[in-house]
Amino acid sequence: SGGAGGYSEKIINVQSISSVSVTVAGEVNGTYYRGGASNGNGSSFGSYLSASGGYGANRNNQHSGGLGGVGSGGDMNIYGGGGNSHHGYSCPGAASFFGGAVAGGHPQGGNFSHNHQSHSAPGSGGSGGYFHNHRGSNGRPGMVVVTHFK
Repeated sequence: SGGAGGYSEKIINVQSISSVSVTVAGEVNGTYYRGGASNGNGSSFGSYLSASGGYGANRNNQHSGGLGGVGSGGDMNIYGGGGNSHHGYSCPGAASFFGGAVAGGHPQGGNFSHNHQSHSAPGSGGSGGYFHNHRGSNGRPGMVVVTHFK
């Protein structure tokens, strides 16, 4: 299963800033049992802070879960959780700062994880496919949260 995206948080005085470019990572495709799943994309708040996406399953090592992404530039930077290897069988994806991934599947449920992938937190890793012909879920899109204080 896939690794979750990283998290970064920072307090910024925006009095002299007129605009900031925001990039939010989109959903990435899952794959079947032994295939290399897509790596997640990063999200950023201008040049102030960013967080990288997690690695897809089998990207770091065959039959291994993906490593988590990490935040950078913030006052607090956290790694996302790492994905599970295929030895866990149901292989739920890694949790992000915002919560967990979709439930792992079983052969009786077919493409269960893929079919219910929207039941997971932003930035969480995709859950793995149980056997060769079962598709794992997609890694979830990132999220940027801006809170205004006065």
